[in-house]
This record gives sequence, C-alpha cells and structure tokens, in this order.
Amino acid sequence: MSIKGPRLAAIALLTRILDHRQTLDEALGQEKLYDQLEGSDRGFARAMTSAALRSLGKLELILSKHVTGRGFSQLDPDVKQVLRIGAAQICVLKTPAHAAVSETVEAARGVEGAKRAGGLINAVLRKLNEDDLETLPGPSTEIWPEGFAVRLEAAVGADAANALAEAQSDTPPLDLTCLSDRKLYADRLGGEEIGPASIRLDGGMVESLMGYEGGAWWVQDVAATLPVHIMAPKKGERILDMCAAPGGKTLQIAVTGASVTALDRSAKRLRLVKQNLERTNLKAETLAADATKWTAPEPFDGVLLDAPCSALGTLRRHPEGPWIKSEEDLSRFPQIQARLLRAAADMVGPSGRLIYCVCTPMPREGVEIVDEFLEVMPGWKREPVTAEEVAGFEKAVTDKGDVLTLPGSCEFERGCDAFYISRLVRA
Repeated sequence: MSIKGPRLAAIALLTRILDHRQTLDEALGQEKLYDQLEGSDRGFARAMTSAALRSLGKLELILSKHVTGRGFSQLDPDVKQVLRIGAAQICVLKTPAHAAVSETVEAARGVEGAKRAGGLINAVLRKLNEDDLETLPGPSTEIWPEGFAVRLEAAVGADAANALAEAQSDTPPLDLTCLSDRKLYADRLGGEEIGPASIRLDGGMVESLMGYEGGAWWVQDVAATLPVHIMAPKKGERILDMCAAPGGKTLQIAVTGASVTALDRSAKRLRLVKQNLERTNLKAETLAADATKWTAPEPFDGVLLDAPCSALGTLRRHPEGPWIKSEEDLSRFPQIQARLLRAAADMVGPSGRLIYCVCTPMPREGVEIVDEFLEVMPGWKREPVTAEEVAGFEKAVTDKGDVLTLPGSCEFERGCDAFYISRLVRA
C-alpha cells in the first residue's frame, strides 16, 4: 500500500460525508479505499477524517486566510476536501508538516477534481502551523453551520448548545459497561470506575482490550446506561427492549436475570444485538418487527423505548452531525416517536413501568413527546426520578422528575452524551 493510501481514503471518506451527507459510520462501511487498508493505515485514515470533522469550522477559518483569489468557498469540492484533510493532519493531529504536505499533495493526484491543483494545495498547506487552532477562540456554536446552530440554540439555549459544541470538538473517552468484576477491569485496563457499572478509558482498539473476546464488557456511554438503571429490572420479570439495536441496553437487562425480548424493525441491525449476546454469553429473545404493528402475546412488566431520534446528544461520537443534518432530519422524528410511545404503552401490564428515552437534548423529541402523551393518555403518569437514583447525575434531574444529561451535567471528568429519560407508570 502506498503511503498516500490512508490520505486518499480519508479524502474519499470526507467526500462521502460532506458532499453526499453520509454518516461517518456509513462512509466507513461503504468506502472501498478505506476497506482496502489494514492495521495502522485504517486507523490513520479514520483519525484524519474524525479530526477534520471535529474541527471543520475552525480549519475552514484558517484555510480561508490563505486561499487568495476566489476564496476557499469557491474552490472545487475535491480541492476543499484535500485541504481539509491536510489541515487536520497539521493543526489537529500534529503530523510533521513536511510529511503532511508532501503526502497530501501526492494523494491529491488520485482525486479527479484536485489532480491539477497540486501547486495550490502545496502553497496553502505550507502556510499552516500546528498551533494555528490555538489562536482561535474556544469551541462554540460559531464553528457550526449557521442554520444548525440557530436551531439548536433556540431549542436548548445558548449555554447547552455551546456545551455540545465543546464536546463535539473533543475526542470522547471510551466507556465500557462491565458484566461483573468492574474493579478488576478498571485496574487491568487503567480505567476509572464511573456510574452504576461503567469504567472509562482514554481510548484504545476495542477488539484488542482485555476482556473483549471473553465478553466481559461492551462499549456504552455512561449516560446510555441510565435508562435501564432507572427501570431497575428484576430477576424473572418480562422486559421488552424496543428499538433495541445495537443492544447495549438489552445486555444490561439480561444481566439482571430478567427475561428480555429485543425488538427492532431492522433485521440487519438486529444482527448486532445477536453478536453482542453471543460474545457476552447472555440470553435474550430477538425479534425483527415494526413495533407499531407488532402485538405482544401478553403484557410486559416493563418496556424500554429508546426511540429513533436526531441523535444530537452524541455529536462527540458522531462529529459529522452539524454538517449533514437538515431541517427535515430534525423535524421528522417527533411523529415517529409519538407513535412508538403509544405502541409501547399498550404492551405494559397493569403494574408495569415504561421508560422513554432519546439520545438528544431537543425538547420536541423528549419532554414535549412525554407531555403530549400524558395529555391524551390519562391512564398514565410520570414516576419522578430522584437524585439518589442517579448518583453522579444529580444535576441532570429536571423539575418534572425526568433526566436530561448534558456534557456538563455529570460529575465525571470529560462528561457524557446528552440523553433524555422519563419513567412512566399507569395512574
């Protein structure tokens, strides 16, 4: 593999994301140039792409200072992608400038719209310094596309939006949920015990970490463990995990000894649940079906609905969000969420409980969905979550007794994803 391989792959990945609005995961799964890489080359290609996305707004400010004539915004899209990847190497990853410049210029020869722009690319990248990012103001919504920033600030407020922007610009830690022996794995892996059952690492290749092959843990942000913790399944109870893929919450429920059914409309995504169950040697029934059309054979003691959403609470794990999510993307979920919540309620037994959660701080997808549900379903009420139930997340408990985690609302260093959780019971 030539040294331009990972850089050429990174350029192709960024093109899929920014020009064709694919998610990072979709691009990684479909790009042949990336698939052909191995080992450290794959890691480097992904690192360059992620670095460019996390600092995209700032990198474009820097590049705009050094592109004369028509300006950066008027360049060929392929040339812009090459410059973004080159700038990410120098300013974010701190790759030695001589290597970043020469190899990025070489990679540009394999990009249709940039193959004749080597001189421009070389000249612009040679003007960059590794400390250029430090000369700009700290992360804020100003680094995002204006329309996205305005919508988010209007929904959650400037402070919360800026907290999400800061989280999005930083590489997140690696949180693991342990089956057992949490202290052992925290000590062996050099991690910190956080939350009900998690350990936090700086990062690492997941498949090579101790305990992976034996199924001792699974990857799951600490905030994402709260819905099951709040539900508190008990041994012998029948629990339905709706929209279950990729399966972290299914595994949490199975650990308690409850009988869990993992339901997801996507058979392909449900395979991830099955793989995680096999790796951890946990048991659950898996079922591919549309939850709004499926009829449960008998009521459940508890239903957990982690509804499809805009996923704006996971921007630090999906840094492409601000640049690929349209107004349509942000507005299409509430109707789906409302239908799913009604369907979930129909499956809960007389003394059961229902957990509704979404990985977004947007009120229209969280608290407003629950409020509207309670208005038309008088047989239901909130069962408020107490601060004592969510140690480390006390500041996340709202006046209504729901939970809304934001990057700065937990006591753990490096924060958490944004999650909304509400516990409902029959009135």
